Amino acid sequence: LEERDEEGNGVVVKTLADGGAAADSGVIVPGDVLLKIGTKDVSTAGFDDVMDLLISAPSDAPVSLTLGDGLGRMDITPNLAKQLNPDEAILADSVVRAAVREVRKNGTLGDLLKVEIVLGAGVRDDGRCLVRFFAIFSTDGATSYSCNIAATGKKNKNGTIKIVALSCAKDEGWGQTIDLISEKI
Repeated sequence: LEERDEEGNGVVVKTLADGGAAADSGVIVPGDVLLKIGTKDVSTAGFDDVMDLLISAPSDAPVSLTLGDGLGRMDITPNLAKQLNPDEAILADSVVRAAVREVRKNGTLGDLLKVEIVLGAGVRDDGRCLVRFFAIFSTDGATSYSCNIAATGKKNKNGTIKIVALSCAKDEGWGQTIDLISEKI
């Protein structure tokens, strides 16, 4: 964990220990923001306060954590906002957020810092939702670069989103696309 910003407004998961409970669960990924420990709101708490709560938690019972993706409200292009109906917009938002989790879990591209703008989205007749967005990354914590990300997601029966295709193209001269998830056809 580390503080989200210089003012100490909340904490974010920076890395996971290999073989640790958090990594093995598959539920927590780098970039997740800790919102609650049990019923206690820690969304604006400082690092030391959060650590004190975690350390003082009973060791003989599971600790309930509420996490967020830290993305907040995402910008979309005006023409896309007009094109999507409300259900499609909600699905596109969910697919972008699920794609961000997959990118963060993979880690190949570095730390995904934020989604800059959602450029395109559409829902196919089979229910798959295709999205395209720009995201800002850093590999060293000091410099950043942007990537054009394309993802395809589908809604599972339980309401969760499964990303079935995910590729990234770095804007500053990669000259290649990296496929993180390839759809099996």
